[in-house]
Amino acid sequence: MKVTRRQTMAGLMGAAASLSLPGRLSAQAGPILHASWGGGVGDTWTGAFAGPFEAETGTSVRIVEVPNPEAQFRAQAGNPQYHTGIGTFVQGVNLMRDDMLETFDIEEIPAMKNIPEEYWLKTEDGRLAGITPYFAYYGIAVNTDEASIEDFSSWKSLADEKWKGRLGMTRPIYLSTYDLTILSKAAGGDEKNTDGGMKLLEGMSRNVLNVSNSLAQQNTMLERGEVAAMPFYSVRVWSLNEAGVDHVKIVIPDEGALLLPYVVVAPKGVSDRERVAEWLNFIASPEPQERGMEISGYIPANSEAEATDEIRAKLGMTFQEVKDRLYQPDWGYIAAHQKETVAEIDQMLANL
Repeated sequence: MKVTRRQTMAGLMGAAASLSLPGRLSAQAGPILHASWGGGVGDTWTGAFAGPFEAETGTSVRIVEVPNPEAQFRAQAGNPQYHTGIGTFVQGVNLMRDDMLETFDIEEIPAMKNIPEEYWLKTEDGRLAGITPYFAYYGIAVNTDEASIEDFSSWKSLADEKWKGRLGMTRPIYLSTYDLTILSKAAGGDEKNTDGGMKLLEGMSRNVLNVSNSLAQQNTMLERGEVAAMPFYSVRVWSLNEAGVDHVKIVIPDEGALLLPYVVVAPKGVSDRERVAEWLNFIASPEPQERGMEISGYIPANSEAEATDEIRAKLGMTFQEVKDRLYQPDWGYIAAHQKETVAEIDQMLANL
């Protein structure tokens, strides 16, 4: 297993941050508190963002690992305990629509000017409701001991009957957001025209050995060859490869892969707003995003971020070449129709 010094330090710093948490969190004084998913995500935020920010500005940032930062923001509405938190773009859209986020003028966070507006979470009047730190993508993970990369050069391959009992699949909440969206694109539609995508999703579902309930289970299924392939996250495959698992590869099919932007948001009424804006601007800048790529494989959103020769070799392309092969849907539309889409998928699966 190849572990860089930066990864080792990130893990140690993440563990130390978790152990030093007070019994009751308060965002009214002291360090900036940033809510993060746990595990590798927390380590990435400590090593790539929080540690360097403190070294540069003298302001301490504590990474607090929680199961779901969005749920924490909702539970603490009106009395926020965190200054910022990470979320998916859909979660950010939902929080913004529910008027739960602090917004900022672009001049308060000028580093966002180097991030294409298609990756911005913004209000109707153009104010920033979230900062884009990086993105991953949703492609097809293949166990090359069980299948070849060429077998999955198209998303349509997942519906081929020859893979019956040999594929993995995630839960309907994610199928509605990710799988159906990219399958619809492959079928000639998009997130607003999903008839073809539903047919492909039904075909894929008939080939599934197991619907997994966790990323850990999906990792195990792929690593052990319990499944030959499944739609999966680029950063999860990156982590497997960094841990020495070379027989699991991520494929960007001919129709492209789904771009998954993440957002960092601040709860409405957050204290220390000026410090928070400085922290958010740092997150949007290229250098910490480059470090996040080295640690966890997240693609920088800032157009000024540069890939080292080593990173380009691992990706097989430049950052821009990756972006050119990804599909960015209308996440606002997906978020607005998520409940009905989940219900439709549940019904389809029940009828198989």
